[in-house]
Amino acid sequence: MRVLITGLFEPAAVHVVRRLGELGYEVYAAEGHRLAYAGFSKYVTRRVSLPNMRYAPREYAEALLRELESGKYDYYFPSYEEIILLSHYRDRVVAAAKTSMMDTETLMALHDKTRLGVLATELGIDSPQTFAPQSLAEADESMASVKLPVVIKMRKTSGAAGFRKVYDRANLKKEYEEVVRANKLAEDDLPMIQELIEGPTTCTLHLCDRGNVIGEVMYQGVRTMPRTGGTTVCRESMADPACQAAAAKIVKRLGFSGFCGFDFVIQEGTGKPFLVDGNCRITPAIAMAYHGGCDMVPAWLEAAAGRAPANLPTTRIGTRTKMGFGDFVWLLESYLGSFKDWSGERRLRKLWWADRRVPDDISSRKDPMPIVMLWVYIFANLWKLIFTDFDSVQLFIFHNQYVEDPRT
Repeated sequence: MRVLITGLFEPAAVHVVRRLGELGYEVYAAEGHRLAYAGFSKYVTRRVSLPNMRYAPREYAEALLRELESGKYDYYFPSYEEIILLSHYRDRVVAAAKTSMMDTETLMALHDKTRLGVLATELGIDSPQTFAPQSLAEADESMASVKLPVVIKMRKTSGAAGFRKVYDRANLKKEYEEVVRANKLAEDDLPMIQELIEGPTTCTLHLCDRGNVIGEVMYQGVRTMPRTGGTTVCRESMADPACQAAAAKIVKRLGFSGFCGFDFVIQEGTGKPFLVDGNCRITPAIAMAYHGGCDMVPAWLEAAAGRAPANLPTTRIGTRTKMGFGDFVWLLESYLGSFKDWSGERRLRKLWWADRRVPDDISSRKDPMPIVMLWVYIFANLWKLIFTDFDSVQLFIFHNQYVEDPRT
């Protein structure tokens, strides 16, 4: 059985490639960049070259469809947000290979943070007060009157790209304009301004089949990059019944199939969960679920084939995994923090060293090439981070350029 997998700059793709290989499937990896690190796993039978989705989403989609329609593959596994691009061609995709792919409107109900907020309100799920300006003039009005502190977020993004916390009104306009400029946002896709809810974040990942959750993991971040809040680089599984129930409501309403996940901020003082983000795709938490006894890849294959998979075991509480290269950058940044808080940073570094044997999303002695190629890619792109205002979060995926219908 052959599986074509895309989204090879997503750490979760490495886990999926390895599990598919271990299960005896032939894995073919398709990507638009020759250094896409997941494609270098020893479990990959062959790498398939595509146009770069960052710059040519329509050409990427057309080439991928030609590959799928060649009849070579039994399954298609999209690992990241190329699932949104391909959803515009959903009829052709599902005719060519077994997969789990919702229609574009359903995916955007999670991916577009404004739409997600509306859905949360309809379902009685708490979410922060949000302003979604439709013009720069409207953005100026909101910034002049909104109650601080706030966060600035792009509507259609992930991985904390364009994310800013603002406590000072004098900096609000400057930060907002910087996000718009650096990410080349059009006036009809301006960032949101959202009430800042202070507290820890609970994140979830769910494998769903026709509106039912069949496997899931909930976790809190131990460390994030940037350290003020962003992508989780070390995480620990936990139980959170309130977030679990809220996520199940959304999955049921959308009749969702495939992978999705949510971020909730647990408000300090009240303990109330506020929904702040949604993902219509897999996340690195799939590896945490696996290490915690909840193996989602075989169940995804069952669901994609049209068979109703049995509910999976509950992920063990206290399971930790990490995104090693990001966690290492966190450690390096801790030394800069030492100038202000030497004893506090020293304590945090001790905790970092205690986690050195925690399973890594990418690094593996049995399959070393993905992490090698990841560092090759990072060093090849250092010039962007040093000499330009390129948002480091977008080093791997260029957001907002592939969510619109490429056929128009």
